[in-house]
Amino acid sequence: MINLYLITNRTLCSEQEYFDRIKEACINGVDNIIIREKDLTDEEVICIYEKISQSLPVDVRKKTSIIINSKFKAYEDTDCDGIHLPFWLFKEKLEERYNFKIEKQIGLSLHSADEVAEMEELCSKYGVKVSYITLSHIYETKCKEGLKPRGLELLKMGGELTKVKVVALGGIDSSNAAETLKYCDDIAVMSLIMKSNDVKMTMEELINCK
Repeated sequence: MINLYLITNRTLCSEQEYFDRIKEACINGVDNIIIREKDLTDEEVICIYEKISQSLPVDVRKKTSIIINSKFKAYEDTDCDGIHLPFWLFKEKLEERYNFKIEKQIGLSLHSADEVAEMEELCSKYGVKVSYITLSHIYETKCKEGLKPRGLELLKMGGELTKVKVVALGGIDSSNAAETLKYCDDIAVMSLIMKSNDVKMTMEELINCK
């Protein structure tokens, strides 16, 4: 069974579509939401978090992890399920001896096998447990237009270096998800859902990919 991560992007749809699509995705099988709205303030992200959390049926909210990207006040001041960080910010916080909340997840964005190896060294040095890493971008995607995809080789190499859960990201859809999952634990999507006019069908195609 695919464990799905949805990364939000409010620039890909209207405000109403944004919240409707996130809710529909969670109801139909998305397990983790990463609120990635980097241009907003912490207070604005807290409002988005609360609106998403409160919109979900109680049983769906219980099984869905809502993770905040990079906004530490939002991470600290809400009952969100974790924080997702670019690698440079994670390293900065380790050097500051930041006290990560042990009951909450830590997710990292990594882009090379070297970064995976470095993460392992840092986690051992500082005694920090990372919950998952995203490795990207695997396939061509308009979100990274003009940048060469790193391909399945990144997943193969990265996965050999860590026991942390590896989440593939970048250009994944129902046509390549099954092949991708041979080399990672889970997958993450953004535009596939945020731009979908039929989220339920998109989810069904992704979950039932062969």
